[in-house]
Amino acid sequence: MEMFWGLFMSALLLGCTYTLVAIGFSMFFGVMDVVVFCCGDIAIFGSFAIMGAYAAMQSAGLFAVLPFWVCVALLIIIGAVFCAALGLMTHLLSIKPFHNSSELMPLLSTIAMGTVIKEILGLLFKPAVNAVSKMVGGPDAMTVVSGRNPQAFPALLMPNGSVLSRNITIILITAVMLLLLFLFLNRTKMGMSMQAISQNKELSRMTGINVSKIVVITFLIGGVMLAISGFLLGSYQKLMSFDDGAMYGAKGFSAAVVGGLRNTWGAVIGGMLLAFVEVFVSGYIPRGTAYSSIVAFVVVVVFIVFRPEGIIGEKSVEKV
Repeated sequence: MEMFWGLFMSALLLGCTYTLVAIGFSMFFGVMDVVVFCCGDIAIFGSFAIMGAYAAMQSAGLFAVLPFWVCVALLIIIGAVFCAALGLMTHLLSIKPFHNSSELMPLLSTIAMGTVIKEILGLLFKPAVNAVSKMVGGPDAMTVVSGRNPQAFPALLMPNGSVLSRNITIILITAVMLLLLFLFLNRTKMGMSMQAISQNKELSRMTGINVSKIVVITFLIGGVMLAISGFLLGSYQKLMSFDDGAMYGAKGFSAAVVGGLRNTWGAVIGGMLLAFVEVFVSGYIPRGTAYSSIVAFVVVVVFIVFRPEGIIGEKSVEKV
């Protein structure tokens, strides 16, 4: 029983990271009808932005001057700003120019954007962060190894607490983010406009909704969600690599497909389902760690074949 609860907690934590990435996919697809395949890379970019800002702030001695929680809040805000800007750039550079092109063009363009983000992290993370650290910290500045090497994510959640307290904090942050997203989508005019566009873009435009404005806001909010996802992912995994975005993007997209690509809450269900499948396969099947991702993607294929609309998605009927 102790093993079961340990696996349950691990699955819940992994599901939290998958869920927030999957929500990014669902939000972008719902508003733009485009699968933004660089969501995972944006989240990893947020992790690296937080690590870089941490090195600079530590070199400047801010952690000795300001309360620890204030420094952590600043780091999350910095990561959110970077990811929101990156989300907006993705819209302006990879999606908007192909508005009247084939549906495959923005899809391929976002894949290319993910490659660009990944290579920028691999090539520029070390010199950029070290240059800033030396500028603010002088000869005692912190340095980081090559961006292509795994980076140790700083202990920002409950650094002096137990592993259990850190895990509970990750779960609580995810729950608060989901609650805030629910309130935003269902209690604000802008959130309801996003839902209206997701259901019928042309009719929304006819009723006076500024679709272009809502699209921009969606990418900004999605970028913030992905930044928090990167923060939680780094706190959970402790080691981050510049090319992690491809795998977590694939898992997030798979979770969104399983739950229902247009449904935000389907992303939550899909993310948790994939995480539980992976963790319990690793725990209960001999040498199951090597097969956990395979089994998870088999589950995705089964859903695509037998229920392509997802667990709580609605079937669409097209009349010809």
